[in-house]
Amino acid sequence: MPATSPVLATARDVLDPRHLRAALRVHPADATVAAALRVGAAAATTLALCAAAGRPDLAGFAALGALTILYGRYDPYRRRAALLATVGTLFTAAFVATASLTAAGAPLAVTLAVVALIAGGATVGCTLVRTGPPGATIVVFAAAGGIAGPLAWSDVAERGATFAAGAAIAWLVGMSGYLVRPSAPARLAVRRAADAVRRAREAGDDVASEAARGAVAHARGVLADDLSHRRTRDVARVLAAELAAIAGALDARRADIGSCPAGAGTSPAEELPPRRRLRDTAREVRPAVGWRLGGVRVVVAGLVAGAVALVAGFGHPAWAQLGSTATLQGTTPHHAVVRALQRGAGTVAGALLAWPLLAAHLSFAATCAVVVVLQVVTEIVVGRHYGLAMLTITPMALLMTSLGVAADPAGIALSRAVDTVVGVALGVLAVVLIHPRRTATARATPASP
Repeated sequence: MPATSPVLATARDVLDPRHLRAALRVHPADATVAAALRVGAAAATTLALCAAAGRPDLAGFAALGALTILYGRYDPYRRRAALLATVGTLFTAAFVATASLTAAGAPLAVTLAVVALIAGGATVGCTLVRTGPPGATIVVFAAAGGIAGPLAWSDVAERGATFAAGAAIAWLVGMSGYLVRPSAPARLAVRRAADAVRRAREAGDDVASEAARGAVAHARGVLADDLSHRRTRDVARVLAAELAAIAGALDARRADIGSCPAGAGTSPAEELPPRRRLRDTAREVRPAVGWRLGGVRVVVAGLVAGAVALVAGFGHPAWAQLGSTATLQGTTPHHAVVRALQRGAGTVAGALLAWPLLAAHLSFAATCAVVVVLQVVTEIVVGRHYGLAMLTITPMALLMTSLGVAADPAGIALSRAVDTVVGVALGVLAVVLIHPRRTATARATPASP
């Protein structure tokens, strides 16, 4: 029997009705309030500083830079410091790149092509260093922020500096917990491992056991990071012993899950893996081929989405690219389709909610207050259901846009909805059409009967 085409196989997978049921499912989430308050604090600080400086016109760009804080929510502080600095630099560079093209008078088609390349590069980078959500999506949002024109070169410098300041404030707020609870991420990781092991023992199936092994491995990595720093070292040793007992409860034959048995006379802390820096993580992931395919899909989908939106005369074609990029942060066809359904439907509903807020022409202070509240609510909800989070993400994004550029409320809400639906559809199409190239040996191998 001839082998099934990967395009046809993926198309059948995409049309599976189980995706819709998965898109409606709400997931449990923990430790969301502290992360949400940090996000709100970063946004509030940047907006307040812009108001105090008498530059409310720059507030949207500062708040956009402050979205850097969305990364590394639960990472140990040494890794979080490096990650936030790296993402903040990437954010600022993406914004300045598109703003510079706008100031130089480059055709919009050229700028959109650069946005697609940025989206692909950011996807690869986020995959290699394992940033986790929101992946490259917010980087594309930052790049889209530089397209609004006309711009003078002085505007590029001013907005770019404001954007970088917002990212710096996000770094400070994100690291502020180190001053009072430096071991909090490690404690959370160990607690999550304990919860995962308990669920695995209750369920008794391979899926739950695999999740528990992943949680324990993650906790070991977090503890290794804390063990490398003198301020957190003592607590890390205590937590390592606790984690060894947790892992042993899942599999009594081994001292830890996913590792070699502890050697005689060694402590649990000595059995932790070496600390991995961002470059170590990237070096470890690089041999895999998935990140290459992911980057290619995002670039191609971004180019097509930008071209379709431009030819159709959409007001914000970069938003279509944002939709396709967000969809393709899914690691599997199932994940991508679920994200497409949630983002598409959630954005349409969110645009309807944003319309009256925009039409109310709120004062600067009121707009800032609503933006901060929406960001906090988003962070509490997004881990539980991405589609529900879009009900607050969409108004928040449109209100942030309105801080810098006046726009027709109905027009900008409709544009956000239409551009996003087109983008997510093209993202799913990219999943169906773009696959790894089969080698000659693989093509010549007959299918098993």
